[in-house]
Formats: sequence, structure tokens, C-alpha cells
Amino acid sequence: MTAIRMTWSEMVEKYPDKWVVVDNPIMDGDSPDIIEGDVVAVVDDDKIDNYEIDNLDKGYIYRRTTEGFCNGITGSSITICVS
Repeated sequence: MTAIRMTWSEMVEKYPDKWVVVDNPIMDGDSPDIIEGDVVAVVDDDKIDNYEIDNLDKGYIYRRTTEGFCNGITGSSITICVS
């Protein structure tokens, strides 16, 4: 996938119930909220763990476009929760 610059609202509308992988984000101050960024991948729930492990060195931001899913890598202190 070629990176596409999108606002968070556009990501939510285009990719419901998916994980978006964002590079070069503009964040909302000190909050974890993304205003906009380059979407480099869209990943299903069952593939996010492997994608994240394979791309740890890239510094991407991972957010799920809808609530109600918690993700963690077993045996580490990394946990990503969307509320």
C-alpha cells in the first residue's frame, strides 16, 4: 500500500473496524489522538500482532478505528487498548 495522507475522520469512515498504521502523524497535543497522518497499512484484528512485531523499528502509530478491542503482545509490557 502506498501511504495516503488522511485525517482521523477519513480513516474511521474508510476503514471501519480495522487497525490503521500511521506514519508522520500530527497528534492532538499531549493526547494519543491522531489529527492526521500517512496511512501505510490497514490491518485486520487477527494480523495486527504479527504486523506490529515485524515493524517495531519503524516508529509507526497503531490505532483501531472503532472501540472495543484490546491488543497486547504476550510476554512483554506492550499493550494497546482502544477505548
